[in-house]
Amino acid sequence: MAFCSRLRFCLLVAFACWGVSSGAHAKCRMKNPDVSIAGIVLTDSESAIKIVGAGAKLAESEDDLPHARFVSSNGAQELVLFAHYGAIDDEYAEAEVRVANAEALALQDLPIESFKTGRGVELGMSVAQVQALFGTCFKSRQKTGSELFFEYEIENADRDGDLKNFGYPVYYAEYEFNSGKLVRFRFGFAYP
Repeated sequence: MAFCSRLRFCLLVAFACWGVSSGAHAKCRMKNPDVSIAGIVLTDSESAIKIVGAGAKLAESEDDLPHARFVSSNGAQELVLFAHYGAIDDEYAEAEVRVANAEALALQDLPIESFKTGRGVELGMSVAQVQALFGTCFKSRQKTGSELFFEYEIENADRDGDLKNFGYPVYYAEYEFNSGKLVRFRFGFAYP
């Protein structure tokens, strides 16, 4: 009889733990999303003007949003700031950092050697370092050869405690690695 009682107790504990873990999984969310890059807070024109100046020339593209491009002081990194259609001047809602190519050397350089986010993300980080900052709640993950790409997404960001003040419905962050090192990342608020 004691064995049956213990078995029932163990089964109840197991089901309770399963219920907690499945509920926790349903609430899986990116930890502490990034909202700034190199001192520029997304959608804050004042912080952008302090770093890149006022009236940055926006390039139009069929494939992407209007954007301004800059290169680091050592020419190794490129920063791309994306403006949403209808945004006020010098307001950027998305940012991308990537390894600079030869074309980037013709861009306006900023007195910054490495474009680092407010959470400390910068090119060259390992997969484990990025996951330690944001968790493993990916929207998608793709691996091909030595390349790895993963993306986080927060839906209903306009109701999220960390992001609601920005007023956008979707926040996303993408990280691209080559041979285990971060070579490109992009984050911000998806254009509605």
